[in-house]
Amino acid sequence: MEICLITGTSTGIGRATALHLARNGYKVHATMRNVAKGADMLAVAAAEKLPLVVSQLDVLDAASMARAVERIEAEDGHIDVLVNNAGLSSSSPFETYPEDEHRDVMEANYWGPVRLTQRLLPGMRRRRHGAIVNITSLLGRLAFANQAAYCASKFALEAMSECLALEVAPFGVRVAIIEPGVVASAIFENTKVHYDRESPYRPAIRRNGRFYQTGVPVATPPEAIAAVILEALATDKPRLRYCHGWGVQALERRLAMPDADYVALNALADDDAYYAGLRERLDIDLTRKPTGSAAVTPNFAAGKSS
Repeated sequence: MEICLITGTSTGIGRATALHLARNGYKVHATMRNVAKGADMLAVAAAEKLPLVVSQLDVLDAASMARAVERIEAEDGHIDVLVNNAGLSSSSPFETYPEDEHRDVMEANYWGPVRLTQRLLPGMRRRRHGAIVNITSLLGRLAFANQAAYCASKFALEAMSECLALEVAPFGVRVAIIEPGVVASAIFENTKVHYDRESPYRPAIRRNGRFYQTGVPVATPPEAIAAVILEALATDKPRLRYCHGWGVQALERRLAMPDADYVALNALADDDAYYAGLRERLDIDLTRKPTGSAAVTPNFAAGKSS
């Protein structure tokens, strides 16, 4: 039985992946900052007799990560699969981005995976067996205004993962980059938002909010991303990148679009012209009226401030 450590499993992609892998032959160590939030997942695991253990791990705390790995290795001897899923989101124009929040996003989304990977990699390399799955984002390859810190952290994790894949391939260690689009997740409710009605960056803030206001009601279920992660681990024809979810249709078009055109699109003063251009050039339609319950509308789509 493969031994798997997953971070950020209290909700969303992490929770869905923990249960899905446990149902498909993996012993899962589902980690989270507050283990009390894992009670419902443990109840499901107990009812289905799944090999799943909940333990504490905070990706912002190096000592916490070390303790978690030591516990797992003491119990199971080694770790075969690492899924770096835990992360933070924050939203603000770059000019006024609070440095402490910017650093926290980078710590959680980039340095957390770096530290855990470096800790587990020697064992995987010596055994010539293992897999590292890094959850990035559509916004790890597509920059979006008002999301500088989040995009920077995910772009960084993308680059690190690709370099890592090149280095560890000779040792039989697999690296997979999972790039979700908009996924139904509690991360939106926890996103710190800086919304200033007097900001000169109001159009960027408003358009960023419209992207999520449109996408969240039709967001991809986290279970669909969990299935992609299992595919990446189980396939005999592995790929480096797996892009899946609402909005990912824009990626190929953006890669083919001249940078100057993308910058010019965002420079348009008129929202309607911007939305029309986004639909035409990137196949993202923000002109249709958002649907779904207001309860799933993220803070920055609703124009609320942290």
